Amino acid sequence: MANEHLSELEISGFKKFENLTVDKIGLFNLIIGDNNVGKTSLLEALLIHPNKDKSLESLANIIYHVRKFKYLNGFFLSHFFSDTDNVFPQKMFFKQIKADKSFYSIKYEKTNTTTYSVIARKDIDVTDTKTIDPIQYSNAVEGQDISLNVPFIPFGSLYSHELTQQYSNNIQLFVDKKEKLLESLSHIIKNIKNIEVNASYSNSPMLLISESGKNKLSPLATYGDGSVKLFRILLSLFSNDHYNRLMIDELDAGVHYSRLKDFIKSLLIIAKEQKKQIFATSHSKECIEAYTLALREIGYESDARIIKLAETKSGIKSYTMLFEEFEKALIAESEIR
Repeated sequence: MANEHLSELEISGFKKFENLTVDKIGLFNLIIGDNNVGKTSLLEALLIHPNKDKSLESLANIIYHVRKFKYLNGFFLSHFFSDTDNVFPQKMFFKQIKADKSFYSIKYEKTNTTTYSVIARKDIDVTDTKTIDPIQYSNAVEGQDISLNVPFIPFGSLYSHELTQQYSNNIQLFVDKKEKLLESLSHIIKNIKNIEVNASYSNSPMLLISESGKNKLSPLATYGDGSVKLFRILLSLFSNDHYNRLMIDELDAGVHYSRLKDFIKSLLIIAKEQKKQIFATSHSKECIEAYTLALREIGYESDARIIKLAETKSGIKSYTMLFEEFEKALIAESEIR
């Protein structure tokens, strides 16, 4: 695993996580656990980034488009960071440790109702303290689709026109990327030949698929949720230069169980080629089984983990399983969800 990838994560004071440590993180991480245990919150915590401006821009985008707070203002961070509607935590702490043992930590401290302090300590000897007004981020996201520059695939994220622009900018003009994208999509769209940007169907450009044996192009949006979701994930893996990881909420949602193994294989292969760390959530035993089979078939067993979150008397805790552990649990028909 590349040194820039996370190997350990510490979170305190964030949503349901009073004190959470996630260790033995792999290149591919499937996050499981009961409803309302914090699986999506863990993905959102992973948006915290050494570039504080990038972190806050990403968080604002998530709040507006995923959490559905339509009026971003000076209180938007209190809605995001707190597990209670009107209570902003006094302190939050995030520490991300890399495979080479270097780390950075970020501490958020409440200063008053509209501002907060961010104290960032990167690696060991660099300290930067700054007070930031979050209001400036409201104009950056209001009325826009969620950007693929935010490394987060929300639950239920379907076709939107920003996919066309991202494909034009990041894939269409690069032969190698386009070939890899088409090869990956062929696991879901069996006879795919090409993807074109065309405005014939509407006033604005859209993505059209050509297939072997078909004389007419068809809009990508007509191929079902699984195809659109894989396309969106692949675009994010090719497009995002600010983060070296991608978070996917409800990995298997919208994907038929018969296609799930190939769906997962496709995204894991591209993720490893692009050196992107994957964190994805699921409730489904079928997804765990497909994940396990996909890893075995492509030989990525040593890169894979399952991270289980569970609510205990002392708060939310995590347990990380290596491939051999969760494979044996499946063979023994043990309940690991």
